[in-house]
Amino acid sequence: MESWGSFWMGLGVGWLFGATIVALWGLWRAHQAKKAGRSVEALEETHQRFREEVNQHFVETAELINRMTDSYKAVFDHLSEGAERLVENRAVQERMPKVGDQEVKLKHIGHRVRFDGGSEPDEPNG
Repeated sequence: MESWGSFWMGLGVGWLFGATIVALWGLWRAHQAKKAGRSVEALEETHQRFREEVNQHFVETAELINRMTDSYKAVFDHLSEGAERLVENRAVQERMPKVGDQEVKLKHIGHRVRFDGGSEPDEPNG
């Protein structure tokens, strides 16, 4: 009979030991999952902050370009007004190209400059 008691006692101790190991393993896994969840959340927050910073950067860039454009226009207007007041009409007519109220356009956009001074159209990539 004593052997049955030892058997049950060993079984109980083994079961208690196994349950403790499984519980500790479960706690460790839960901690790891929580840690990984925090890591993912941290990455998402970092990514969101980065996107907001990029958006802000381009908004500021657009504002700066608008200010720069306004500054160039102010310089152009200043030079134009000065030319009208200070330069004789005959000198302006002889030396300045006839543009009137036409829009200024850049002719060479989309062309590569060759070393011989000419230009050729850009070829599509492909």
